Amino acid sequence: MMNPRLDRRGFLVLGGLSLAAAACGGDAKPGAPAPVPVAPTDPAVAAAEAGRLAPGRKPVAVRLKAAPVTLDLAGREVQTWAYGDGAGTTEIRAKKGDLLEATLVNDLPAESTIHWHGITIRNDMDGVSPVTQAPVMPGDSFTYRFALEHPGTYWYHPHIGLQADRGLYGPLIIEDPDDATGAETEFVIVLDDWLDGLGTTPDEVLTALNPALSGHAGHAMTPDATMTPGHVMTPAPPSSAATALVSGAHGNSTPLGGMGGHIAYPLHLVNGRPPADRPTFTARAGAKIRLRIINAAAETPYRFAVGGHKLTVTHADGFPVEPVEADALVLGMGERYDVLLTPKSGAWPIMAAAEGKAGYAAAILRSSSSASAPSVGSRPTELDGRLLSYADLVPEGSARLADRAPARDYRVELIGGTDRYVWGLAGADAAALRAVEGERIRITMRNSTPMWHPMHLHGHTFAIPGGARKDTVNILPGQDLAIEFDADNPGPWMFHCHNAYHFEAGMTANLTYVRA
Repeated sequence: MMNPRLDRRGFLVLGGLSLAAAACGGDAKPGAPAPVPVAPTDPAVAAAEAGRLAPGRKPVAVRLKAAPVTLDLAGREVQTWAYGDGAGTTEIRAKKGDLLEATLVNDLPAESTIHWHGITIRNDMDGVSPVTQAPVMPGDSFTYRFALEHPGTYWYHPHIGLQADRGLYGPLIIEDPDDATGAETEFVIVLDDWLDGLGTTPDEVLTALNPALSGHAGHAMTPDATMTPGHVMTPAPPSSAATALVSGAHGNSTPLGGMGGHIAYPLHLVNGRPPADRPTFTARAGAKIRLRIINAAAETPYRFAVGGHKLTVTHADGFPVEPVEADALVLGMGERYDVLLTPKSGAWPIMAAAEGKAGYAAAILRSSSSASAPSVGSRPTELDGRLLSYADLVPEGSARLADRAPARDYRVELIGGTDRYVWGLAGADAAALRAVEGERIRITMRNSTPMWHPMHLHGHTFAIPGGARKDTVNILPGQDLAIEFDADNPGPWMFHCHNAYHFEAGMTANLTYVRA
């Protein structure tokens, strides 16, 4: 078990050093030179990116200003941080083969970065401080430039502290010029759990979960916090609101094998709006529409359904699957699904119920101007219908990995504290995940905790049992689950739980590429 008093940033730095040491020692034969880790500045990183750059590529320039803002959440004003004037509403849209040039302007009172979730990205643009870049300091800017090789539904958020549990996130949609879904129109649905500015902050909630985890670099300072010599933050004790949010029952989810989470979020949002101000998506009755659904929450899984309609799933985490029908989907944090449906005439409730918790996010699908809107809180019966499972996901031919024997076969154990809020990755392999470019890698995870975990690998997509390609996968309590991927994107990459609070509490490791 890792020392709970070691902060996340210190853990990452020490972890990087230990991984480098492991890489330099574990593969070496007596008398042979030690393998050399591939750094973000290594020429191999640029060479891999060159292979992704499409001829005649089109630059797509965007500017993202991260700044303190005041948001109106159905009449409740909250102070938070966001890109633009809304939570999760700054959409970036480009096409497969484009070159994205996204400039982060940091007007926050803290350092920040942007991570591009699910993108096969050049390592030095991955936005993870201190692993792939230095943080962008207050008043500074940084331009991320990278090729958009794969079409699909992705998103972006900071990778410092709990900044993503504020309003700092947004969808990144990469359109496919050869899209064959036949959708007449599409809507992007971004789901989020919300507590910032409602009597507390994410950092206070982390302190309430485990006081030993407070004071991480890159976190926001509360008004009563102090700064000690050496610029280490000493936060104020958690507010009564923060304590209340983590003091209730943890709920239960049958699909997720146990508790839903530790935090009772007061609000859940669709595209930055709570149920009392739910958005409406208007489409023509009888037209085929596409919904791109993103779970951008920090700690909440959602069960998603549209009243009166079945959903045909066509993509998981941006990659195509054979179309499969379901009544409802469960999305872990970081997961995305694309679905098709044909609206019937009327006004239909869209609900994302917090899975294993209380609360929900809501919207309306309207295909008739005369139909009455469903009442707030109207629960689609489809939520209790057939749930999509990973076993239903069959990769479309182009998305299936070729059959290969793994060159490296790792085992990692997911662990948690029994008497305090501490999480981690254990076993000899957890500190020695490494790859040589061109290899097939297998990582088998065993979840020895009483809670599910959405595990995410940066810079790659992997195949889950059955072959579907994903970058984030839910592993249930007591489950063994193997992922496989091709090591085709050199550099150091994070592998971690996408529950933001589990990540802060230590459930993270690095995958290090080494030279052959």
